[in-house]
Amino acid sequence: MLNYIWLTLIVLGIGVAVFSDWRDISTDRYRNGQGVVCDLAQEPPRPAAPDAPAETPAGRRTGTISVSPADYRNAYGEEIPGTIAQKIVFPPIPSEKIPEGRKNRSGVELSPDEHTPALWRQIQAAQKTDGVLRGTLEPRPDGRWTFTPDAVKFLHMNAVTNDGIVRYAKIAVELAIGLIGIMALWLGLMKIAEQAGLVAMLSRLLKPVTTRLFPDIPPDHPAVGAMLMNISANMLGLANAATPLGLKAMEELDKLNRKTGVATDAMCTFLVINTSSVQLIPATVIAIRAAAGSANPTEIVGPVIFATTIGTVVGVAVVKLLARLPVFRRQIAAPEGP
Repeated sequence: MLNYIWLTLIVLGIGVAVFSDWRDISTDRYRNGQGVVCDLAQEPPRPAAPDAPAETPAGRRTGTISVSPADYRNAYGEEIPGTIAQKIVFPPIPSEKIPEGRKNRSGVELSPDEHTPALWRQIQAAQKTDGVLRGTLEPRPDGRWTFTPDAVKFLHMNAVTNDGIVRYAKIAVELAIGLIGIMALWLGLMKIAEQAGLVAMLSRLLKPVTTRLFPDIPPDHPAVGAMLMNISANMLGLANAATPLGLKAMEELDKLNRKTGVATDAMCTFLVINTSSVQLIPATVIAIRAAAGSANPTEIVGPVIFATTIGTVVGVAVVKLLARLPVFRRQIAAPEGP
Protein backbone atom coordinates (compact mmCIF):
# COMPACT_ATOMS: atom_id res chain seq x y z
CA MET A 1 0.00 0.00 0.00
CA LEU A 2 2.82 2.38 0.87
CA ASN A 3 4.38 1.80 -2.56
CA TYR A 4 1.16 2.94 -4.23
CA ILE A 5 1.12 6.05 -2.06
CA TRP A 6 4.69 6.94 -3.04
CA LEU A 7 3.93 6.24 -6.71
CA THR A 8 0.88 8.50 -6.53
CA LEU A 9 2.91 11.31 -4.94
CA ILE A 10 5.62 11.01 -7.62
CA VAL A 11 3.06 11.06 -10.44
CA LEU A 12 1.31 14.06 -8.88
CA GLY A 13 4.63 15.87 -8.47
CA ILE A 14 5.59 15.28 -12.11
CA GLY A 15 2.12 16.30 -13.24
CA VAL A 16 2.26 19.57 -11.31
CA ALA A 17 5.75 20.25 -12.66
CA VAL A 18 4.63 19.65 -16.26
CA PHE A 19 1.61 21.91 -15.79
CA SER A 20 3.75 24.67 -14.21
CA ASP A 21 6.31 24.51 -17.02
CA TRP A 22 3.56 24.57 -19.65
CA ARG A 23 2.03 27.62 -17.94
CA ASP A 24 5.40 29.42 -17.87
CA ILE A 25 5.99 28.68 -21.55
CA SER A 26 2.46 29.62 -22.65
CA THR A 27 2.56 32.93 -20.74
CA ASP A 28 6.20 33.58 -21.73
CA ARG A 29 6.98 34.27 -18.11
CA TYR A 30 10.77 34.47 -18.51
CA ARG A 31 10.77 36.15 -21.97
CA ASN A 32 13.05 33.46 -23.42
CA GLY A 33 15.00 34.73 -26.41
CA GLN A 34 13.80 38.28 -25.88
CA GLY A 35 16.70 40.74 -25.88
CA VAL A 36 16.79 44.38 -24.83
CA VAL A 37 18.69 47.13 -26.65
CA CYS A 38 21.38 48.71 -24.50
CA ASP A 39 24.54 50.79 -24.57
CA LEU A 40 27.87 49.24 -23.59
CA ALA A 41 30.79 51.00 -21.96
CA GLN A 42 33.75 48.63 -21.84
CA GLU A 43 36.53 48.93 -19.29
CA PRO A 44 40.21 47.96 -19.62
CA PRO A 45 40.88 44.22 -19.12
CA ARG A 46 41.76 43.05 -15.64
CA PRO A 47 45.32 41.75 -15.24
CA ALA A 48 45.55 38.01 -15.52
CA ALA A 49 46.55 36.00 -12.47
CA PRO A 50 50.15 34.70 -12.50
CA ASP A 51 48.99 31.09 -12.37
CA ALA A 52 46.27 31.47 -15.04
CA PRO A 53 46.24 28.74 -17.74
CA ALA A 54 48.00 29.55 -21.01
CA GLU A 55 44.79 29.31 -23.05
CA THR A 56 43.05 31.91 -20.89
CA PRO A 57 42.95 35.45 -22.36
CA ALA A 58 45.18 38.08 -20.83
CA GLY A 59 42.44 39.30 -18.53
CA ARG A 60 38.73 39.34 -17.88
CA ARG A 61 36.98 42.22 -19.57
CA THR A 62 34.37 44.16 -17.65
CA GLY A 63 31.92 46.85 -18.58
CA THR A 64 28.60 48.50 -17.91
CA ILE A 65 25.39 48.18 -19.86
CA SER A 66 22.80 50.95 -19.73
CA VAL A 67 19.13 50.37 -20.53
CA SER A 68 16.71 53.26 -20.95
CA PRO A 69 13.06 53.04 -19.85
CA ALA A 70 11.91 53.21 -23.48
CA ASP A 71 14.17 50.33 -24.57
CA TYR A 72 13.09 48.21 -21.60
CA ARG A 73 9.42 48.92 -22.33
CA ASN A 74 9.84 48.01 -25.99
CA ALA A 75 11.46 44.70 -25.03
CA TYR A 76 9.33 43.56 -22.11
CA GLY A 77 6.29 45.82 -22.05
CA GLU A 78 7.07 46.89 -18.49
CA GLU A 79 8.03 50.22 -16.98
CA ILE A 80 11.17 50.99 -14.98
CA PRO A 81 11.67 54.20 -12.98
CA GLY A 82 14.74 55.32 -14.91
CA THR A 83 17.81 54.27 -16.83
CA ILE A 84 19.47 51.25 -15.24
CA ALA A 85 23.21 50.60 -15.32
CA GLN A 86 24.50 47.11 -14.62
CA LYS A 87 28.08 45.91 -14.27
CA ILE A 88 28.92 42.94 -16.48
CA VAL A 89 31.87 40.57 -16.76
CA PHE A 90 33.00 38.73 -19.88
CA PRO A 91 34.00 35.17 -18.86
CA PRO A 92 37.49 34.25 -20.17
CA ILE A 93 36.45 31.78 -22.88
CA PRO A 94 39.18 31.08 -25.49
CA SER A 95 38.12 32.28 -28.95
CA GLU A 96 38.72 28.88 -30.54
CA LYS A 97 36.05 27.37 -28.29
CA ILE A 98 33.34 29.77 -29.53
CA PRO A 99 31.17 28.30 -32.31
CA GLU A 100 31.76 29.86 -35.72
CA GLY A 101 28.20 31.14 -35.97
CA ARG A 102 28.49 33.01 -32.68
CA LYS A 103 31.80 34.84 -33.13
CA ASN A 104 29.95 38.14 -32.94
CA ARG A 105 28.29 37.24 -29.64
CA SER A 106 29.79 37.42 -26.19
CA GLY A 107 28.68 35.55 -23.11
CA VAL A 108 28.42 37.85 -20.10
CA GLU A 109 27.64 37.59 -16.40
CA LEU A 110 25.63 40.26 -14.61
CA SER A 111 25.47 40.53 -10.81
CA PRO A 112 21.96 41.69 -9.81
CA ASP A 113 21.66 44.51 -7.27
CA GLU A 114 18.91 46.75 -5.92
CA HIS A 115 18.64 48.51 -9.30
CA THR A 116 18.15 45.30 -11.29
CA PRO A 117 14.63 44.93 -12.75
CA ALA A 118 12.39 42.36 -11.08
CA LEU A 119 12.16 40.27 -14.26
CA TRP A 120 15.94 39.86 -14.47
CA ARG A 121 16.09 38.90 -10.79
CA GLN A 122 13.45 36.22 -11.41
CA ILE A 123 15.40 34.90 -14.39
CA GLN A 124 18.60 34.83 -12.35
CA ALA A 125 16.90 32.88 -9.54
CA ALA A 126 15.50 30.41 -12.09
CA GLN A 127 18.92 29.97 -13.73
CA LYS A 128 20.44 28.88 -10.37
CA THR A 129 23.83 30.35 -11.30
CA ASP A 130 25.24 31.31 -7.89
CA GLY A 131 24.13 34.93 -7.81
CA VAL A 132 24.85 35.97 -11.41
CA LEU A 133 22.55 36.50 -14.39
CA ARG A 134 24.01 34.92 -17.49
CA GLY A 135 23.27 36.06 -21.01
CA THR A 136 24.78 37.18 -24.30
CA LEU A 137 25.71 40.53 -25.83
CA GLU A 138 25.37 40.94 -29.59
CA PRO A 139 26.36 44.06 -31.55
CA ARG A 140 23.79 45.90 -33.64
CA PRO A 141 24.34 47.70 -36.95
CA ASP A 142 23.58 51.05 -35.28
CA GLY A 143 26.51 50.67 -32.88
CA ARG A 144 24.41 49.64 -29.90
CA TRP A 145 24.12 46.18 -28.32
CA THR A 146 21.42 43.64 -27.50
CA PHE A 147 21.51 41.89 -24.14
CA THR A 148 19.62 38.59 -24.04
CA PRO A 149 19.42 36.56 -20.80
CA ASP A 150 19.97 32.83 -21.16
CA ALA A 151 16.73 30.91 -21.65
CA VAL A 152 14.98 29.27 -18.73
CA LYS A 153 13.17 26.07 -19.68
CA PHE A 154 11.61 23.14 -17.81
CA LEU A 155 12.48 24.71 -14.47
CA HIS A 156 9.93 22.77 -12.43
CA MET A 157 10.53 19.45 -14.20
CA ASN A 158 14.27 19.71 -13.52
CA ALA A 159 13.53 20.55 -9.89
CA VAL A 160 11.36 17.43 -9.51
CA THR A 161 13.64 15.04 -11.37
CA ASN A 162 17.21 16.22 -10.82
CA ASP A 163 16.84 18.13 -7.52
CA GLY A 164 14.13 15.87 -6.13
CA ILE A 165 13.82 12.29 -7.31
CA VAL A 166 17.40 11.75 -8.49
CA ARG A 167 19.01 13.60 -5.59
CA TYR A 168 17.08 11.87 -2.84
CA ALA A 169 17.34 8.50 -4.56
CA LYS A 170 21.12 8.96 -4.40
CA ILE A 171 20.90 9.93 -0.72
CA ALA A 172 18.72 6.88 -0.01
CA VAL A 173 21.25 4.54 -1.65
CA GLU A 174 24.17 6.09 0.24
CA LEU A 175 22.28 5.90 3.53
CA ALA A 176 21.19 2.31 2.92
CA ILE A 177 24.74 1.20 2.12
CA GLY A 178 25.98 2.93 5.25
CA LEU A 179 23.34 1.12 7.31
CA ILE A 180 24.24 -2.38 6.15
CA GLY A 181 27.32 -2.89 8.30
CA ILE A 182 25.93 -1.19 11.40
CA MET A 183 22.60 -3.00 11.22
CA ALA A 184 24.40 -6.31 10.72
CA LEU A 185 26.40 -5.64 13.89
CA TRP A 186 23.38 -4.74 16.06
CA LEU A 187 21.15 -7.49 14.70
CA GLY A 188 23.96 -9.97 15.27
CA LEU A 189 24.25 -8.85 18.90
CA MET A 190 20.49 -9.07 19.35
CA LYS A 191 20.44 -12.57 17.84
CA ILE A 192 23.12 -13.64 20.32
CA ALA A 193 21.02 -12.18 23.14
CA GLU A 194 17.98 -14.09 21.88
CA GLN A 195 19.80 -17.40 21.66
CA ALA A 196 21.47 -16.81 25.04
CA GLY A 197 18.03 -16.68 26.68
CA LEU A 198 17.83 -12.93 27.37
CA VAL A 199 14.52 -12.62 25.53
CA ALA A 200 13.06 -15.55 27.48
CA MET A 201 14.27 -14.01 30.75
CA LEU A 202 12.57 -10.72 29.93
CA SER A 203 9.40 -12.66 29.15
CA ARG A 204 9.42 -14.17 32.62
CA LEU A 205 10.07 -10.78 34.21
CA LEU A 206 7.17 -9.19 32.33
CA LYS A 207 4.68 -11.96 33.08
CA PRO A 208 3.25 -10.34 36.30
CA VAL A 209 2.61 -7.14 34.34
CA THR A 210 0.95 -8.87 31.41
CA THR A 211 -1.44 -10.77 33.65
CA ARG A 212 -2.77 -7.40 34.89
CA LEU A 213 -2.86 -5.87 31.42
CA PHE A 214 -4.70 -8.84 29.91
CA PRO A 215 -6.99 -10.17 32.67
CA ASP A 216 -9.30 -11.90 30.15
CA ILE A 217 -6.51 -14.09 28.78
CA PRO A 218 -5.78 -17.39 30.60
CA PRO A 219 -2.23 -17.34 32.01
CA ASP A 220 -1.23 -20.48 30.15
CA HIS A 221 -2.79 -19.54 26.80
CA PRO A 222 -0.41 -19.54 23.78
CA ALA A 223 -1.32 -15.90 23.12
CA VAL A 224 0.44 -14.86 26.33
CA GLY A 225 3.72 -16.40 25.27
CA ALA A 226 3.54 -14.84 21.79
CA MET A 227 2.74 -11.42 23.25
CA LEU A 228 5.56 -11.63 25.77
CA MET A 229 8.04 -12.62 23.09
CA ASN A 230 6.83 -9.80 20.84
CA ILE A 231 7.13 -7.19 23.60
CA SER A 232 10.56 -8.47 24.61
CA ALA A 233 11.80 -8.48 21.02
CA ASN A 234 10.57 -4.93 20.48
CA MET A 235 12.30 -3.76 23.67
CA LEU A 236 15.59 -5.15 22.34
CA GLY A 237 15.10 -3.77 18.85
CA LEU A 238 14.47 -7.15 17.25
CA ALA A 239 11.94 -5.82 14.74
CA ASN A 240 12.40 -8.74 12.35
CA ALA A 241 11.63 -11.23 15.11
CA ALA A 242 8.86 -9.12 16.67
CA THR A 243 6.70 -8.92 13.54
CA PRO A 244 5.89 -12.65 13.13
CA LEU A 245 5.46 -12.95 16.90
CA GLY A 246 2.95 -10.09 16.83
CA LEU A 247 0.99 -11.75 14.02
CA LYS A 248 1.01 -15.02 15.94
CA ALA A 249 -0.22 -13.25 19.07
CA MET A 250 -3.12 -11.63 17.20
CA GLU A 251 -4.03 -15.00 15.69
CA GLU A 252 -4.16 -16.61 19.13
CA LEU A 253 -6.11 -13.67 20.59
CA ASP A 254 -8.70 -13.98 17.82
CA LYS A 255 -9.38 -17.56 18.93
CA LEU A 256 -10.65 -16.11 22.22
CA ASN A 257 -12.77 -13.49 20.46
CA ARG A 258 -16.47 -13.92 21.16
CA LYS A 259 -17.53 -11.65 18.30
CA THR A 260 -15.66 -12.11 15.04
CA GLY A 261 -14.73 -8.86 13.31
CA VAL A 262 -14.68 -6.76 16.50
CA ALA A 263 -11.39 -6.20 18.29
CA THR A 264 -11.35 -7.27 21.92
CA ASP A 265 -9.88 -5.26 24.80
CA ALA A 266 -6.85 -7.55 24.80
CA MET A 267 -6.30 -7.00 21.06
CA CYS A 268 -6.49 -3.22 21.42
CA THR A 269 -4.20 -3.21 24.44
CA PHE A 270 -1.64 -5.42 22.72
CA LEU A 271 -1.75 -3.27 19.55
CA VAL A 272 -1.06 -0.13 21.60
CA ILE A 273 1.86 -1.76 23.39
CA ASN A 274 3.24 -3.15 20.14
CA THR A 275 2.95 0.23 18.40
CA SER A 276 4.39 2.39 21.18
CA SER A 277 6.94 -0.26 22.18
CA VAL A 278 9.33 0.69 24.96
CA GLN A 279 12.81 0.69 23.40
CA LEU A 280 15.81 -0.30 25.50
CA ILE A 281 18.17 -0.49 22.53
CA PRO A 282 16.99 1.65 19.54
CA ALA A 283 19.28 -0.14 17.10
CA THR A 284 17.71 1.28 13.93
CA VAL A 285 17.91 4.91 15.05
CA ILE A 286 21.48 4.41 16.26
CA ALA A 287 22.41 2.94 12.89
CA ILE A 288 20.81 5.82 11.00
CA ARG A 289 22.61 8.41 13.14
CA ALA A 290 25.93 6.62 12.66
CA ALA A 291 25.40 6.43 8.90
CA ALA A 292 24.55 10.14 8.82
CA GLY A 293 27.88 10.98 10.48
CA SER A 294 26.81 11.56 14.10
CA ALA A 295 29.73 11.98 16.49
CA ASN A 296 27.90 10.10 19.26
CA PRO A 297 25.07 8.02 17.75
CA THR A 298 24.22 6.25 21.03
CA GLU A 299 23.53 9.42 23.04
CA ILE A 300 19.80 9.09 22.26
CA VAL A 301 19.37 5.89 24.24
CA GLY A 302 18.26 7.69 27.42
CA PRO A 303 15.77 10.04 25.73
CA VAL A 304 14.38 7.19 23.64
CA ILE A 305 13.75 5.01 26.70
CA PHE A 306 12.03 7.93 28.46
CA ALA A 307 9.93 8.93 25.45
CA THR A 308 8.81 5.41 24.55
CA THR A 309 7.98 4.62 28.18
CA ILE A 310 5.80 7.72 28.47
CA GLY A 311 4.15 6.89 25.14
CA THR A 312 3.38 3.34 26.23
CA VAL A 313 1.98 4.41 29.60
CA VAL A 314 -0.26 7.04 28.01
CA GLY A 315 -1.39 4.63 25.29
CA VAL A 316 -2.29 1.88 27.75
CA ALA A 317 -4.11 4.35 30.02
CA VAL A 318 -6.17 5.67 27.10
CA VAL A 319 -7.11 2.22 25.80
CA LYS A 320 -8.15 1.09 29.29
CA LEU A 321 -10.28 4.23 29.76
CA LEU A 322 -11.94 3.81 26.36
CA ALA A 323 -12.65 0.14 27.13
CA ARG A 324 -14.84 1.28 30.06
CA LEU A 325 -17.13 3.34 27.82
CA PRO A 326 -20.55 1.73 27.28
CA VAL A 327 -20.44 2.21 23.52
CA PHE A 328 -17.45 -0.13 23.25
CA ARG A 329 -18.59 -2.60 25.89
CA ARG A 330 -21.91 -3.19 24.09
CA GLN A 331 -20.12 -4.26 20.92
CA ILE A 332 -18.46 -7.22 22.61
CA ALA A 333 -21.01 -7.96 25.32
CA ALA A 334 -22.95 -10.70 23.58
CA PRO A 335 -21.29 -13.71 21.94
CA GLU A 336 -21.94 -14.34 18.26
CA GLY A 337 -24.35 -17.09 17.24
CA PRO A 338 -27.26 -18.84 19.05
